Amino acid sequence: MNERRRPTPPPSSAAGRRRRGGRARRRRGGRPRLLWPGLAAGAVLVLAGGLALKQGTESTGHSTGSAGASSVTETGGTEAARKDASTPEPENEEKPDKEEKEAKEDAGKKDADAGGGEGAGEKPDPDSIPSSGPGTFATAGGGGDRVGGSARTLTYVVQVEDGIGIPARDVAAEVERVLADERGWTADGKVGFRRVADGSSDFRVRLATAGTVDDICGRYGLDTGGEVNCNVGQDVMVNLKRWLLATQYYADDVTSYRALIINHEVGHFLGHGHEGCPGAGRPAPVMMQQIKGLHGCRTNVWPYDADGRPITGPAVG
Repeated sequence: MNERRRPTPPPSSAAGRRRRGGRARRRRGGRPRLLWPGLAAGAVLVLAGGLALKQGTESTGHSTGSAGASSVTETGGTEAARKDASTPEPENEEKPDKEEKEAKEDAGKKDADAGGGEGAGEKPDPDSIPSSGPGTFATAGGGGDRVGGSARTLTYVVQVEDGIGIPARDVAAEVERVLADERGWTADGKVGFRRVADGSSDFRVRLATAGTVDDICGRYGLDTGGEVNCNVGQDVMVNLKRWLLATQYYADDVTSYRALIINHEVGHFLGHGHEGCPGAGRPAPVMMQQIKGLHGCRTNVWPYDADGRPITGPAVG
């Protein structure tokens, strides 16, 4: 039959609407069914990566990425944590300082009681320093170790004039310290020193009042004028006033000036003459008469520097 099929009209019934709604929901619902599983898998990967990074950080002790390490350092977060972990508590840091301060105070009190002046916080009144004494001496007991690597060893005794209130053992300890210093005269490898208490010695270090120093030095034609030290014969004479007060250039460092006294006068005993300033800004030679001025040089109390090089200047007649 030639009957022509009529086109099916669009569904207008409720069933048709349900069919269209089902197709629409399938179109809209297809994407969420794919998206949510993907997001869940991504979350699992991120979580796993975070756990792996944490484990790597804990095992190595630092960040595994250079950019991350730089960022941490710049922000200071982890840097502060490292500092807190490695730095002692403040009270632990302050305790040695407190103990050191107390030790210095105790040493100062001891020096003050002994008339040493140094370390007491205040220098003695110049008028309280005796200007003359009996001219007799007490010798420091015991003996010291040999210092210096030379085959030639010079022996010496340390003596303190009676009645000046300073124990000979205290002066001996300072003299030994100076002569044992690596910047001292032993640095040339030609001479060594050893303190002795009795018997004959090569030279004597004698701390005495200005009057006694003037008297002993004057026997050899030297005029110390109640102010300075000298070396005559086997005697290294140390003026008590200089020992306690130093000079204007060492007013705040009496201990260093004592080293200058010993090194200068022992230098004379070893045959060294006076020297001048080698140039402005350079260290003053220990054989320079620094009490008369520095002439542009810097203060220095050692004949050699820390590298074993001699600190010298032009000879002064």
